[in-house]
Amino acid sequence: MADATDAVRLSKSFKVGRIKPFWWVIINVVFAALVLWAEPDFIADAVDEYSYSVFNRTVGGPLYPGKHVDDIGIIVLDDESLAGLNSSWPAVYGLHAKILYKLLTAQPKAVFIDFTFRDRRGPLLEGVVSEERVPELYVRDDSLTMLRDILKLYQAENIPVYLQAGAVNIFQHHAVLSELAPYVTLVAGWGDARRQADIRALTYDFAPEMPSKEYLYEGQKAENLPLCDDAIIRSGTGNVRGCDISGITAAAITIYRDFCSGEKRSASIKHGWKCDASLIMPSHAEKPGWLAWRDQLQDRPMWLSWPDMQADYSTWPDGYDADGQAFKPYGCGTPDIDADVSQRVWTNLMVLFGFGERTKIVCPPFHIISAAQVHEDTPSAGRWVGNFKDRIVMYGQNLQGFQDVIRPPTMDIDIPGVFIHAMALENLLSNGSRYLSDKSTYSSLLAVDLIEICTLLLILCLRFGLASIARHIFPPLPKSSSVSYRDYNPAVYFVLTGWNKILVFLSMIRVVPRMPYVIGVWFRNWVSGSRWSASLDLETRELARNWFMCLICLLDLLVSVAIVTFGAIILELTVLSIAPVNWLAVVGLGLLSYIPFVRSLFASEDDEIQGIPSNDQSSKGAAGENSASA
Repeated sequence: MADATDAVRLSKSFKVGRIKPFWWVIINVVFAALVLWAEPDFIADAVDEYSYSVFNRTVGGPLYPGKHVDDIGIIVLDDESLAGLNSSWPAVYGLHAKILYKLLTAQPKAVFIDFTFRDRRGPLLEGVVSEERVPELYVRDDSLTMLRDILKLYQAENIPVYLQAGAVNIFQHHAVLSELAPYVTLVAGWGDARRQADIRALTYDFAPEMPSKEYLYEGQKAENLPLCDDAIIRSGTGNVRGCDISGITAAAITIYRDFCSGEKRSASIKHGWKCDASLIMPSHAEKPGWLAWRDQLQDRPMWLSWPDMQADYSTWPDGYDADGQAFKPYGCGTPDIDADVSQRVWTNLMVLFGFGERTKIVCPPFHIISAAQVHEDTPSAGRWVGNFKDRIVMYGQNLQGFQDVIRPPTMDIDIPGVFIHAMALENLLSNGSRYLSDKSTYSSLLAVDLIEICTLLLILCLRFGLASIARHIFPPLPKSSSVSYRDYNPAVYFVLTGWNKILVFLSMIRVVPRMPYVIGVWFRNWVSGSRWSASLDLETRELARNWFMCLICLLDLLVSVAIVTFGAIILELTVLSIAPVNWLAVVGLGLLSYIPFVRSLFASEDDEIQGIPSNDQSSKGAAGENSASA
């Protein structure tokens, strides 16, 4: 019996203390680091992409000016163009030749062709020697000569043409390129680069990751082969098995390299383009240096900045249809969007939380015309193509049944996939090496995960520091010895707890008229160093303290939002050139410390109050609330 009594006495004397704020900070930071280390990529990538998509749609889009969108123009071969040009799909090479010929009259700065010219569709051209096997079944198309002749004209006019080489790891099967390669610069296609097959158009890899063995002969090693340079690619054989195809890069970085180096560099800088030497690839002859440069590109992929602007066609002449009705390209005209950036950000934030409506963006930021509108013999003719003079023009497709479409975070419709190359190039022209990525342009050590941990650490330190200051300014009441405890099942417990909170809230409402007096008492006692209990009754003091701690919670919310906003917009976006992909993770991990933070604000002291009458119901209610909060 004595043993049982001792056991009861021991259990009553045992107390579970609260974890100090310092240890909550350590626990949260360690937990966050473990999450970042152990989190699977398919979860981490999804969170990052969603975070950046929301940021770009709400804040990033209005903030990004898109200074050089007018330096790029888009031509799209769509179903309407096929009908207007009396053509079928697949479009014959002669159709592309006609469109490119009409574009040549506008004297563009350069042209990127976002089509995969894979099949010859006929016997070898006269004078062409190749070991390729002509397929038995094919769609007869003898107009490849027309396309080759047009590309010769571009070369004669010193207008560079860039052609998408498709899946370059099986380049040896693209025999038709053997006849076009001498007149174009081959670039990697969209689908060849890791993470680019993303309909949300968030990332853009400059150098695709390619298999190391698929294009090699038996016994060959890629490290022993020269990089594929012009001498090999333009040899006319269409076979790159004698060189390392790691030398082929994506369209945006290839065009940027050509116009920001050599004789064109000075003109590009005068044009306002940001030409950084670090993005200019070294010579292919220096393979180790070139591969090191390429590795740097792969280590820092681009996160695209999409503006929420729409192209303005107000200065373009009207086109006219067969009935004489005036129209603008793709139904676009003067953009209907608020010019004030702060207002757009505020509207986007309200829409994000379900309030109001955002102006729908259905026109891309680049000027776009259809292939039919380039050709003057169609009913929709207008010399719109003349507006593309001295621009880099990108020619792609938007055909029903072909999934070459993207949905940028700032837009409300799908647009052709060629726009991802246009936006990547615009980001380079505007920002140079300070394009957004998951690593800073200054050092690869300044990465998203490090910024995430540091931001979380700052929030936690300020949060629990704020809690300590609040408890010092407004000390809590000790627990009352008159409080009794009973065991309840979960349902009854939650009902009683909820009812108790309602009563406390009503009591807080009733004390509002007395708040001026309470504030005056608090100030006088704080200055004199006196204790609150000497001036206010316990219930009024506790209710006033509840209001004070609610204000502290609100202040914590504002401070946390300010830290996340500052980290995302000022530190990451502006200073470090890091894409704000981690703000959602910071918010989620920060919420883990919110419950102990609130508990530390409202918890009572462990010391018992002496001299409180057991029949003082108001004191019991206040003390009971404190015990529940603790």
